[in-house]
Amino acid sequence: MNKQSKKVSCIDIGSNAIKYRQYRLLPNSHLELDTFKRVSLRLGSDAFGSGKMTDETYLDFLTVLKKLKKHAKKKNAALLGIFATSAMRTFSNREQVIKKVKKELNLEIEILSGNEEASLLKFFNYKEFIDSESLLVDVGGGSTELYLCDKNEEKLKSFNLGAVRILKGLDKEKNWQELSDFLANINSRQVQNIIGIGGNARQIIQAAGVLKDSLDLEELQEIRSRLGKLSLEEKVSDYNFPSDRADIIEHAANIFEFILLCFENAKFFASNWNISDGYIFKKNAEISQATSLEVS
Repeated sequence: MNKQSKKVSCIDIGSNAIKYRQYRLLPNSHLELDTFKRVSLRLGSDAFGSGKMTDETYLDFLTVLKKLKKHAKKKNAALLGIFATSAMRTFSNREQVIKKVKKELNLEIEILSGNEEASLLKFFNYKEFIDSESLLVDVGGGSTELYLCDKNEEKLKSFNLGAVRILKGLDKEKNWQELSDFLANINSRQVQNIIGIGGNARQIIQAAGVLKDSLDLEELQEIRSRLGKLSLEEKVSDYNFPSDRADIIEHAANIFEFILLCFENAKFFASNWNISDGYIFKKNAEISQATSLEVS
């Protein structure tokens, strides 16, 4: 590893936590994850409850961003962007929050639309997978994004279905129906791999208790059922889940199961890749393009 490589970073403001990722920018624009921090701050509790960020939550939010900004500066990691997803999309006072953060910390928050969030899945590195046979699924706290690179067209969509929403009983039948309709327009025999993006997918695979890289429908159903019968304390002690993951993990599994039911010959995988990787790759490409245009 070249310790002199340029370092870049981003902050992902999710519905269940805030994540900081720092990368080394290697030759040929390759990225290597250098530092990862996950801060438990469930903005979805406000977003899917009162519909606005409370003053108390804002103070916690500001403290987290201030610490992460300081960390990036200390590590000499260029902060390429701060992006927010479902919870921030939902807040009625999101514009006020953005302005206050800009004024107090001089940080710009970019709120991604659902489809912009789903579009980041385009940057996924399929490696051992065949892209046209793989449905990418990112189940978060507030929303679920899907992406399929078909031979004829790209299919992508964001749905207001997430693990925190379900925990709070705020998932709506119309959202499940929208997901069902989207899946019905995909050739069920085409999809062989359901690739889960993010921490929920990885920890569902972890819960299998053996060294497996995939689960079939029956195995996923068994794990979802088992997790649903355990107390929060048992999920933390038995599976080493963070407490803010333990209370939503079976709800995330429920969404993955719903999808896998439409593709019974497919297997469920979990990837270490995440949308922050896609965001950084996209931002770095934009900066490189702008620089080359300036030079020319």
